[in-house]
Amino acid sequence: MQPGQCDLNEFELAILLHLCEKHCSLRPFIDHLRVLSREFTGVGSYTKLRSLHSGMELGEQKMMLDTSIYLPSVPSGLGAMLFCKNGVPNILEIYTYGDEHWDGIFDGFQIVCKN
Repeated sequence: MQPGQCDLNEFELAILLHLCEKHCSLRPFIDHLRVLSREFTGVGSYTKLRSLHSGMELGEQKMMLDTSIYLPSVPSGLGAMLFCKNGVPNILEIYTYGDEHWDGIFDGFQIVCKN
């Protein structure tokens, strides 16, 4: 691994694996993603990714998580979207619903189907 790059955390990985259920073409990339940076906005975060996988391209698309993310500290829940650029995963955006703030701590998270 090159300097400055780190692995996905448990929360990011869980979100991406749920995205794979709907977008199976994403799966080959998961084990080859590295985190270049994480930015926390107070109401969400942006995780900038680098893919070490070269193969099937994803195109320029947005993959919306169609389940809800619940955290004890964020009663309204969170959502997520993966942005692909130049055929590979580029940015994972996580955002709060409602007006709650989120400090980036994901202890006790659950990803569940929306009703």
